[in-house]
Amino acid sequence: TGYRSLVRMGQDIETLYDNWRKDQDDVRGLDKLFIIGCAKSGTTWLADLLNAHDEIVVRGEGCFAWQLVPILSQAFRVFNEHQKSLDPITHLGDGELLLAARTLIDSQLARYVRESKRDRSKVRVVGDKTPQHTVGMGPLNQLYPRSKFIHILRDPRDTATSAWFHFGKTDGRSFEEYIEFYITRAWPLNVTSARQSGQAIGPSRYREVRYEDLKAQPTELFEGLLKFISVSTDGEMVRKCVNAASFDKKSGGRQPGQKDNSSFYRSGTCGDWRNHLPVELAGRCCQAIAPLMTACGYDPACEPALATSSH
Repeated sequence: TGYRSLVRMGQDIETLYDNWRKDQDDVRGLDKLFIIGCAKSGTTWLADLLNAHDEIVVRGEGCFAWQLVPILSQAFRVFNEHQKSLDPITHLGDGELLLAARTLIDSQLARYVRESKRDRSKVRVVGDKTPQHTVGMGPLNQLYPRSKFIHILRDPRDTATSAWFHFGKTDGRSFEEYIEFYITRAWPLNVTSARQSGQAIGPSRYREVRYEDLKAQPTELFEGLLKFISVSTDGEMVRKCVNAASFDKKSGGRQPGQKDNSSFYRSGTCGDWRNHLPVELAGRCCQAIAPLMTACGYDPACEPALATSSH
C-alpha cells in the first residue's frame, strides 16, 4: 500500500523528541502514587482530596495496568511471532516491554503535572486514580518499585447501590442480579486482589483507608495519609484540601443526603443501601462474603431498611 505517515503532527519529530526527553527528566524525580479501590468506593473523592494539596498532582483514569500494559504485551507477542523465523536480534524482549510501558506511563504522568498548571518546584508527588488497578498492582509495582498505593474500601452494600445508579441500569441484568454480582463477585475480587498485593508490597508502601472512617474523621485520617505519602501536613493545607473536596463543593451545593441519582456525586452518605436494597437480598449476598466483610471491619448482618425507595 505504500508508505503512510504514522501520525499527523504540528511539530517535527526532533522537537517532539526533545520535549519528551524533558518530560521524562521532570517526572523521574517525583514520587509516584496510585489510588485504587473497587469502583464506587470513593476513589474519586480521595483523589480530589489529595489533588487539592500543593505538593500533589493526582489525575485519572490512566488505566495503565488494566488496559495499556496488556495491550502492549499483546502487541509485543504478535510482533515476535512474526519475527520468530528471523534473526533473534530482531526480537523484542521483556526488558523492552517494561521500558516501553514505563516510558508511556511516565509521559502521561508528566502530562498530569504539566496540565495542572501548578508551580512545578512545589510538586513532589504525581499520581493516578484508576479503580481497576486493584487487580493491576503487580505490574505497577514492577514498573514503579518505589511507588505507593492507597486502597480505599467501602461497605459493599453501599458500593453496589452506588454502582447500580451509575452503571447497573445499562448493564442488562436485573436489579437483583446486578446487586448480587457486585456484592458477591466485583467487590471481593477487587478487595482481595488489592489486599493480597498490598501484603506482599508491605506497609511502608501500601495503606488502606475506609470510606466511612474518612467521612467521620476527614481531617485526622487525611493527615495520616499525607504523612504516609511524605508531604506537608500543615493544618491550613489539610483544611484547604478537606474543604475543596467536600460533598457540597463537588455536588454543586447539595448537602450529604440530598440525592441526585444522575450525578457522579449522588448521595455522599454512609448506609444509604438501607433505603434501596431489600433486606433478604442484602443479607443473602453479605453472608456469601461474610469473612471478608468482617476482616475489613464491616458487619455482614443486615438490618431492615429505614425507608422505602423505588429502584
